[in-house]
Parts: sequence; structure tokens; C-alpha cells
Amino acid sequence: MKVEEEISIARPQGEVFAYIADVRNDPSWHTDVLEVRSSTDVVGPGTVFDVKVKPSMGVSEGTMTVSRFEPATLIEFRGQMGKMAPTVTNICEPDANGTRVTRRVELEPSGPMRLMTPMIKRMIAKSNQGFLTNLKRLLEGSGG
Repeated sequence: MKVEEEISIARPQGEVFAYIADVRNDPSWHTDVLEVRSSTDVVGPGTVFDVKVKPSMGVSEGTMTVSRFEPATLIEFRGQMGKMAPTVTNICEPDANGTRVTRRVELEPSGPMRLMTPMIKRMIAKSNQGFLTNLKRLLEGSGG
């Protein structure tokens, strides 16, 4: 299952990318993320973030590891959250307003969760649009 949402943010591409590439910033815009830790300040291929999240059902802990990194353009994370192994890709590209951010989540539900794939896909799409709206407000300075 793949879900992709995008938004335009009136900030320079490098600034937007630097903010979203450091997962320690996620709690400020990604409302499912409660806490993030990393043993390094450098973000690049192989960087591991320990995360605590609270999606729709309970609190989970796991890791997000940078699997692809193209400075100022693309960062991909491979997650391990219990039985779930999401891949999250954030892409930043210039547009007329500043930066277009595309957030892609890929996930393969297993077992009984497989039957709920259409509902899960809708939930992830709605959540991701909300997260991107939060990011836009934060980086454009109108949200606090």
C-alpha cells in the first residue's frame, strides 16, 4: 500500500528539507510522534532515530533508519514499529511558492490487518495531509 500527499510551503527548499530530515523535529508537526532520540547530531544514510508514536491504537516504540539521502531533495526512512515496517519518503522540490513537499508512506499490513487495508490507506492519507498542513503553518510562521 502506498499513500502520497503533497503541499507547497513558502520557504526555501534547503530550509524545509533540513527541518524534516531531522526526525527530532517531528513532534512539532507530526502529531502521532511523541518522542524522538538519536545518538548523533548528523543526519545521513544509516542514521537511526528511536521513536515513540501514538497512532490511532496505543503507544508504540521503534526505530526509523535513514535508508536514502539526497541532500536538500530526498530522505527515506525504513521503520520498524513492532510488526509494522513502514517506509517514509519525504521529497522537497522547488515550486513557484518556495518548496513542494511530497510525503510518501509505504506499508504492507499483514495478517488480519490486511483486510483493513482500504480503511488504513484512507486514515494515513488524511493524517499525512494534516501533518503537512502543520508543517506548513510552523515553517511559514503562522502557527506559533
